[in-house]
Amino acid sequence: MEPDYYTVLGISTTATLLEVKAAYKRLALKYHPDKNPGNARAEEQFKLVSAAYQTLSNPGKRARYDLRLQYQRTQQHTIRQNPQQYDARYYQTRPPASVSERHYRTIRRDENRFSRKDWYITFAFVGGLLLISLLLKVVMDSVTGEDKYKTALVYIQHGNYSSAHRLLSDAIAFQPENAGAYQARASIELNIFEDYHAALEDLNQAIALQAKPSAVAYYMRGRSYQQLEQYGQAEADLTRALQLNKKLWNAYLKRGQVRLFYLHKYKPALQDFSVFLKHSQDKPRRVEALTYRGFGYFKLGKHTLAEQDYRQALALNSQNGRVYYLLGRVEAAQQPDSACVHFGKAYQLGYSAALLELREHCQN
Repeated sequence: MEPDYYTVLGISTTATLLEVKAAYKRLALKYHPDKNPGNARAEEQFKLVSAAYQTLSNPGKRARYDLRLQYQRTQQHTIRQNPQQYDARYYQTRPPASVSERHYRTIRRDENRFSRKDWYITFAFVGGLLLISLLLKVVMDSVTGEDKYKTALVYIQHGNYSSAHRLLSDAIAFQPENAGAYQARASIELNIFEDYHAALEDLNQAIALQAKPSAVAYYMRGRSYQQLEQYGQAEADLTRALQLNKKLWNAYLKRGQVRLFYLHKYKPALQDFSVFLKHSQDKPRRVEALTYRGFGYFKLGKHTLAEQDYRQALALNSQNGRVYYLLGRVEAAQQPDSACVHFGKAYQLGYSAALLELREHCQN
């Protein structure tokens, strides 16, 4: 019998979506495996709570589930009202036939042999069983793989990345064509485990399985290529990501970084940083983009523009030793006194490379 998900979450059948979410959060925290290590019952209850939430938080699934639940309750009520109709003791059978009614005949020996038709029927029956078994396995693998995939996504939301990675591997074993599972596992490998080779392999699979791969998939693969020092492929994938989604601002920042430091395409890199700075309000990344763009201007000999970017970066983060150091390098040829002040500040903030500049430019 299908479990009563309303009872599992401790809510009424008229509960709103907000009530469903609140009940799920409360019970998920209570039964989470991280809070109940080694408790098999808590783990099973967590899975049941997750299944209840997946059903009741989806209006379509909830409507179908309510129909099945109502049918089960109607059947139970009918059985309680008419128990005799469902008790085998009340079924009546005909008494055995008398001897005079029985008919016996001699079976000829050749009638025991299988005819060609009999063999066809037997083969068809066995083949049908095999086909049904195969279909059943495919369906069960699909259901199991989907369940593990959805549970892994819940684990990711709660920061349980190791368990999520294991469940995603299981989901892929049951559903080798699940592109979403490959991409989710690659995200953990790229951002948490820093296993860039594994992330690249999973992203290749995810992109190959999708008729129209997403911009995020290309963005993640571009980052993997960058970490593996394959900068040409990194630029190509980041460009492909931006062709699919021109509002993927972080891709501009990453492509600009690849172009500036590794491909030495200074002008295209400056354009990427400018686009990012125009649209992104992420403070730490704005500091990063301003620092990179300032360095790009410095490489092109545009020291005034470089100084402006460095000063904007310091306005956002006044404790960034690297930016003080870079600002000092810009000022070294024109404003030695200011340069020494900034080299000193960089060294005080732990940027050790500034010590060499202090010794070279600031001996007095």
